Amino acid sequence: MKKTTEIKKRPLASPSHEISLKIPSSYTISPEILEKVKRVMNEDVSETVALLKVFSDPIRVRILKALQIADLCVCVLVELMNCEYSKLSYHLKVLKEAGLIDCTKEGNFLIYHLTEFGEKKVTSF
Repeated sequence: MKKTTEIKKRPLASPSHEISLKIPSSYTISPEILEKVKRVMNEDVSETVALLKVFSDPIRVRILKALQIADLCVCVLVELMNCEYSKLSYHLKVLKEAGLIDCTKEGNFLIYHLTEFGEKKVTSF
């Protein structure tokens, strides 16, 4: 059985409760690093998770990649993706709500483009 060292630290979220960590004594980690790791483990990651869910669908990723090349009319996306308008409309809505794309009306056409935020996120992939 491995020997463990108990480290008592106060959690960031609740200073009135102490938690006990059991880390094997053979593993060396500085208290500063441990505290930094604990801090990031307690961060709110809901925005990141929501954004990753948006990126989890291949249709949405293809739309983003296409818009990286040029601003496009929804009619082009429907034709090239071989996708029904209603299905494509749903995916465009999800991308728009995430702040990744926006559109402008030019005559009878809706032209979609990446937002600055969308450009940064797509480029990072």
